[in-house]
Amino acid sequence: MSAVKPPAGREISPELARVAGRRVLVFSPTIRFRLGPGDRALVEPGDSVVPGMPIAERTPDAELIDVGRLDTPNGMPRKPAKGPSAADDKSLEPLWKEDRVEAAAASAMTRPPMAVRATPGSAPIRQDRRRAPVPGKWWVGGAERREKLSKGKPAVRVGGTLLFETHGRWRAAAGERHQIVESPVAGVVRDARNAVEVTIEVAGAAMPGAIAAGEPSRGYLDVPRLTDGELWASALDVGRAGAVVVAGSRISAQAISRARAMSIRGLIAGSVGEGELRDLEASELRQKASLAPSVPFGLIALDGHGRRPIATPILALLAAMAGREVAIVTDPPLLVFDVAEVPLPELPPDWIRVRSGVHAGREGRWLESAGFYRFRGGIHLDAAVVRFFDETDTTVIPVSDLERFVF
Repeated sequence: MSAVKPPAGREISPELARVAGRRVLVFSPTIRFRLGPGDRALVEPGDSVVPGMPIAERTPDAELIDVGRLDTPNGMPRKPAKGPSAADDKSLEPLWKEDRVEAAAASAMTRPPMAVRATPGSAPIRQDRRRAPVPGKWWVGGAERREKLSKGKPAVRVGGTLLFETHGRWRAAAGERHQIVESPVAGVVRDARNAVEVTIEVAGAAMPGAIAAGEPSRGYLDVPRLTDGELWASALDVGRAGAVVVAGSRISAQAISRARAMSIRGLIAGSVGEGELRDLEASELRQKASLAPSVPFGLIALDGHGRRPIATPILALLAAMAGREVAIVTDPPLLVFDVAEVPLPELPPDWIRVRSGVHAGREGRWLESAGFYRFRGGIHLDAAVVRFFDETDTTVIPVSDLERFVF
């Protein structure tokens, strides 16, 4: 995939340059996948990733586990403490094992290392040399450490990351159930640390958003016909399964629930309410508690919480990208187009949009500067004369309430 280059900037007047610019596209952004205790990265810095490639493994039901004493840095087990019961203390046996041990080191150990089997469809397990226990290293242990070994049943292995050492004994965040996290974009891994994060530099362009929720997801972009700037929830049917749908000015809780039930991968809107975000978070928690598999679902709001329609230039860009694969990323909020070229809409250089105030969401053209203008309440502000596209009369708007689009 060839690199995407930003278009050359357009010449604007010095007066119009005082209006805050809103960048519609960013190129080669860096995204993050935050990991918690018990999670591990399946990639390393410098690796190239493609959409659908496993990059991390989460432990949703991680618990604090006492894993006992681990090996010393030279690879030999710790010497047991002096005492009559020291020989019977099994907690002194080394339990920490890496995914693979070199042949020379394995022959020197009294116990063979435990192999971790990769689940079907997951990425190959990273092969590391045996090193001393440090916080964040991957650990594999048995259910007997949690006193859950039942008679007649095989021991269940648990896995997680080491946390800290106290009085010679290590604690780990581990669990029996693990979930694979797949990359929704193509790019290059810049940083990968267990229990911390995986950072990827995206190969392509992205549209910044104000708010993102849910999980990173990927699907084909669907731009349906909007009625009065909004999409009715009834239009979200099973025929749009696997799509990232442009939902218009605002997303309702009913639309979010219906979209998830129809296996839609994501929704794009101008704004979203805090109540809808809480409903989405509660729905995700219920889904995880039920252990039922579900497809990733993401949500992105381009303008935040205030109700306003999607800007005309942005909607034109989305319409030009309809049918192509896009991805919703939550950290930071981005709509990623991992394509070589992005078709830019024709936009007059003096096109502006009101981002706050009583005319928030309206668009028009910059006519001239009005200097310091006296508004209601006796407040004098730097203002401009604009003409909205649906009116013939002019309106004086504070310059601080305006924004212009920069591609």
